[in-house]
Amino acid sequence: MTTDSSQPITDEHQDIRALLSAMHEDRKSAKEKEKRDSWTKYVSLMIVVLAVATAFGSLKSAAFGARVMLNQARASDAWAHYQAKSVKQRLAEMEARTISGAESARAAADVVRYQKEQLELQAQAKTFEGARDEASRHGAPLGFAIASLQIAIALASVCLITKKKALWGAASLLGLVGVLYLVFGLYFV
Repeated sequence: MTTDSSQPITDEHQDIRALLSAMHEDRKSAKEKEKRDSWTKYVSLMIVVLAVATAFGSLKSAAFGARVMLNQARASDAWAHYQAKSVKQRLAEMEARTISGAESARAAADVVRYQKEQLELQAQAKTFEGARDEASRHGAPLGFAIASLQIAIALASVCLITKKKALWGAASLLGLVGVLYLVFGLYFV
């Protein structure tokens, strides 16, 4: 009977050993897979950084675009006011030529006042145009930066799906170009 009772224990021991061995192999293969795929967490982190840079660049680009539009509108208003003063000046000149006496002196004073106001309006309009031109210079580099960053995010996302490290390299390079253009477009233009 001892041989019969020891036999099931040995079979159980073999089953337990086989189970432990299978668990050990599963754990070992999971660790190897995790080690092989550990670089993907860096890709994911890079995607987050690129997305933040893209969002920041988009906000700044929109702000510069708003400045362009606002200063263009201000310049247009100043030029329209300038033209109105020019029309008033011409009318005052005609009035000064056609009438005499005190009215002629008042019309001549109006002509001088309109000329002075036109010079001020011209200076204002040119200042607004300068501000518009300054803000518009940021547009092209920021646009290129945002496009590069978006493409880098797409490549990195495909890299995570396909597990191709070459795509990670391409995404990293394109992301770096995008960040450099972003910095250039914000601070060095």
